Amino acid sequence: MIPSHSSSEVRVRFAPSPTGFLHIGGVRTALFNWLYARKHQGKFLLRIEDTDLERSETRFTDDILASMKWLGLTWDEEPILQSKRLDVYLARAEELIAKGHAYKCWCSEAEVEKMREELQAAGKKPMYDRRCRNRKEPGPAGAPYVIRAAIPLEGSVEFVDMIRGPIRFENVDLDDFVLIRSNGAPTYNLSVVVDDVHSRMTHIVRGDDHINNTPKQMHLYQFFQYPVPQFAHLPMILGPDKKKLSKRHGAVSANVYRGEGYLPEALLNFLARLGWSHGDQEIFSIDEMTRYFSFDHVQVSSAVFNVEKLQWLNGAHIRQCAPERLAKIIVQDFSEFFLGDSLKGVDTPLGHKLVAIHLQKVKTLKELADQLVPLMLEGGLEFDASLIKWGKDPATAKPVLRQAIAHAVTQFASKMAANPSASSLAEIGMAHGDVDGFCKTLCEQHGVKLGDFVAPMRVALTGRSVSASVFDLVSLLPWKTVESRLKKLEAL
Repeated sequence: MIPSHSSSEVRVRFAPSPTGFLHIGGVRTALFNWLYARKHQGKFLLRIEDTDLERSETRFTDDILASMKWLGLTWDEEPILQSKRLDVYLARAEELIAKGHAYKCWCSEAEVEKMREELQAAGKKPMYDRRCRNRKEPGPAGAPYVIRAAIPLEGSVEFVDMIRGPIRFENVDLDDFVLIRSNGAPTYNLSVVVDDVHSRMTHIVRGDDHINNTPKQMHLYQFFQYPVPQFAHLPMILGPDKKKLSKRHGAVSANVYRGEGYLPEALLNFLARLGWSHGDQEIFSIDEMTRYFSFDHVQVSSAVFNVEKLQWLNGAHIRQCAPERLAKIIVQDFSEFFLGDSLKGVDTPLGHKLVAIHLQKVKTLKELADQLVPLMLEGGLEFDASLIKWGKDPATAKPVLRQAIAHAVTQFASKMAANPSASSLAEIGMAHGDVDGFCKTLCEQHGVKLGDFVAPMRVALTGRSVSASVFDLVSLLPWKTVESRLKKLEAL
């Protein structure tokens, strides 16, 4: 029995095949389906098309589910696994035979190939010549056969694509395509339509590489007496070289982007803008994408994948995030960066403050985690002295700079001694501006430039030549840590 069609509720689906990891093109297809469903208060379904039993793997299914959950593309009903419904597809094909919409074909693959070659040599479209369509007698006992769709020999298939507009196919150009292979396995076109009918799909949103499948599937919807869904075929995503997106361009598992430190909303923002627009706006929240999304503004031409654009958007989304959330993500996704038990300092009030002062310069959470690593360690820090630049004339400037830094350490230590209950300069009221002002005055007294003064301190505090503001670090880090690290400069 065919489930009833409810045109009042939008129902869409994302149907990946677990023969590989969920790549970026698939994520965009899932996103556009999800946005359309959410905008119209409809249902978004997930279907795993694993009928290719030889190539489908559980690890790929697990990757798809994990990626979708990380991205927040939640589905509304229990996912369908096609491998659990093989008997259903065969039964539906037998129904079509009984109704005269399909037939058994005993022609071998070699015979069909010969037919196609002969037709092509005659200047005709290479296709099956339908010789078994009106066959009265059954094939040889025990001989393998396929089940083919009986496509009407006249007329045409027409539909209005929500992105591309009117599209027409002549029936005479359509093959009597295979529904069930000789080994009993269903083909793609049969299984997807059977499941679309079962799940009461109202809209089919997928890549434009499926356009040629659409007329075949429309005939099957009609054979099953199911209202034909609306279709939207998304443009391809190309690499910067304008060739089909591949792993070298970034067509890798969505979970790889998680490991590189991209926020899910940033990745979705980037993918939404690959072919869709809303005025000149570039940065979108999930709510904004849902509110503004429309197929009227999805372009027909292929979109180009741009890593620099993705990084820029990710940085923008990072700066809109609460430090507390970023700290939790770092603890969850980048724990291997941190030595010993230093990870426990990330999701703390101090860790949140350190996250906050790094937001302006990072493009990924991986960069942010890397910046935090030396700051989470207590006490001294080993660093490469060759990273320190002692001014333009090191021989002259080095002793003066060392003396100025030692003077600063002594002065700060004195202030901390007067406040024995405090653990950092920030706790005695010395914030960024106060430390900055103090250091500027000290530099004037010693006749050194502020930039030359903070350069050695930066390396001593972080082990890097690039970091967040030294004044913030001196203020926020535990004074014992600051003191022990800066004193190491005295021995250089």
